[in-house]
Amino acid sequence: MNFKTSIALVAAIALMGCDGSDPDPGGTDAGPMIEFDAGEDTCPVPMDEREFGASEGSKFLPFTLNQCDGTPYSFYGETEGYCDASFTVVSIAAGWCGPCRTEARLMEEFLVQRYAEHNVRVVVAIVQNNDGAAADATFCSGWTDQYGLTNPVLLDPAQDTQIYFPGDALPANLIVDNTGTIVHREYGASDDLETIRAVLDDRLGL
Repeated sequence: MNFKTSIALVAAIALMGCDGSDPDPGGTDAGPMIEFDAGEDTCPVPMDEREFGASEGSKFLPFTLNQCDGTPYSFYGETEGYCDASFTVVSIAAGWCGPCRTEARLMEEFLVQRYAEHNVRVVVAIVQNNDGAAADATFCSGWTDQYGLTNPVLLDPAQDTQIYFPGDALPANLIVDNTGTIVHREYGASDDLETIRAVLDDRLGL
């Protein structure tokens, strides 16, 4: 399924999300090679910049964000990277976004706990607080406590994840497999997170 088809599907099922345009940031132009540590204790990382993108079928861009307590969290890290989970759900949110809060209220029950035994990891990246300022550690901790989240919650004040939510289209949700490939992308919060669950159920054979 290509990127435009994915967005059309999301629109068809009437997901509730914050407004935003959605150009495909992926491209096919040749680019420089990217060098990463390919040690045996890290996830394998694609070396060609052209493999990275925001559409389904592209590789998830490697980056590191801090957790609420300031501890770095790397999506290609030794213990928290995508490769030691069956799938990683990445949710990008902002405090001012109503649908993001709706999703946060549902996340622990319908994603974190529901798929724990299937080795599905759920990670949240918060970009802004309630008034649109860059999210800070206090807001991050408050968000985690308010919604009773036990999954990693990260701070993204520089909006390194913006490739995945052009035009402030939030919440942005991605599912990444254990090869680092984006297998699903959508905007908005569906009832009981049913659209995300449908993809996970299908991929996990549930």
